[in-house]
Amino acid sequence: MKRIFKKIIICTLLFGLALYCFIPGKDYNSRYKLNIVSSYGDDEAYHPKILSFDEKWNGYKYWMSYTPYPSGDAAKENPHIVVSNDLVTWSKVFDVDRPLNSPESDIPSLRYNSDSHIVYNNTLDRLEIYWRYVDDINKDMYLYRMYTEDGINWSEKEVSAYSPVRRNVDYVSPAIIYENGTYKMWYVDQNLTIKYTTSPDGINWENPLLIDFKFVDDVHAWHLDVINSDLGYEMIIVGFDEVENRNNMNLYYSKSEDGISWTKADIILSPTSNTGYWDNRGIYRSSFVKINGVYLLYYGGTSEDLHHGIGLVYGKNIYKLKPTNTNFNNKDERDILAKRIRKLINENN
Repeated sequence: MKRIFKKIIICTLLFGLALYCFIPGKDYNSRYKLNIVSSYGDDEAYHPKILSFDEKWNGYKYWMSYTPYPSGDAAKENPHIVVSNDLVTWSKVFDVDRPLNSPESDIPSLRYNSDSHIVYNNTLDRLEIYWRYVDDINKDMYLYRMYTEDGINWSEKEVSAYSPVRRNVDYVSPAIIYENGTYKMWYVDQNLTIKYTTSPDGINWENPLLIDFKFVDDVHAWHLDVINSDLGYEMIIVGFDEVENRNNMNLYYSKSEDGISWTKADIILSPTSNTGYWDNRGIYRSSFVKINGVYLLYYGGTSEDLHHGIGLVYGKNIYKLKPTNTNFNNKDERDILAKRIRKLINENN
């Protein structure tokens, strides 16, 4: 009888193991992109930056800046804002439907906005948005800033930083935080180097420090985001091997205690190559928040036919983020995912 019982147990275990091996793993990251429609009517949001508030700020706990990039149309790469109270459903701010700035240019391929990024200044209780304006005719570049105290009415733009010769100095994908009365900015400069600088007001910046940054792969630094957390500072960054492959990138992660010395960046997300999903060509600039030890990562994705969007993955382990199978155009499915995320966050309270 004991032998029969042992055989039954062994067969059951073997059957379970075989079944586990037979079941295919999920071949998607975020199976569908977020339902974010720009003021131009497209759903190709790109280059996100997410902020999380403990309590609602002007009606919303989560704020996102992004730039539409439909089929790579630089004329529409202008800063937009959307908001959420559940991290899943994103909407316009009080139905305000317009870009925050549009350059006056009849040559958008040579004069265009890009790389928006939002910052919360808790001293002044205001939200600030930064973005690059590139002028490839005059060969210069402006980093502009606007701010708001209510999320609706914005200041006039002002110059945060300026490069008279972009081939010498650039501010690609500025990742800015405001911490203890100081603005801190990491960005990618010429020669694909990462620089770090600080400012008391977001306008007068100290001489930048060159960061000695390494990847586990032989790739170059490109667009990045940085947050301050319980670990000090955490960064996600995309990297490419050759310039022509900047649409075919992986997403990497690094951390630092002081914002200057960083661990070697390792892969945390890759495109869904050889599939029919919307992000099957590459990952681009992504953003993340960390709430009670849970990461919510909003990543820019590109398809083989060069359409774009923002996807969502999440989890407690940055190296084992959970894929999402949610159709973000379906409210019931969005509500189910929002409930699941809220439960995970509350488990860590």
